[in-house]
Amino acid sequence: MSTSAARRVLGETELPDTEYIVLDSEDRIVRVSPDRYEALAHWVGDVLWDHLPEAPESFGPCFAEARITGRAVESLFFYAGRLQRLTAIPAVDGLAVHFELLGELDVTTLGTLTESLAQIEAALAGRASEPHDSRALASLQALP
Repeated sequence: MSTSAARRVLGETELPDTEYIVLDSEDRIVRVSPDRYEALAHWVGDVLWDHLPEAPESFGPCFAEARITGRAVESLFFYAGRLQRLTAIPAVDGLAVHFELLGELDVTTLGTLTESLAQIEAALAGRASEPHDSRALASLQALP
């Protein structure tokens, strides 16, 4: 499914300017966005969970909700030291998963750690007034 196909599924909803992967019904990667192709091309044809073995408990419910409801589902996840916004967009032939990096822990020095934590805190600050997302607790299971 292309980005234009994803836009048709969403109708008037704006897609964020993000990177994406496209999964088939068995969560096998069938396509990656051009800007991530070099990094992820070797994953094409593989099941996503083979490369992210701790992720099914975190991302799986979001993917399942999108497939069951037939609507785009957006959620924030903290996985492997990165805060990302994922948008799962269902289609007849698969699931487009757009991801946007909002922050990443940098443990090089105490200063970089402090800066990266502040960046993540700022990204999460706007979410404090939003309804509780039950999937957020599941993302804690993915921490190393």
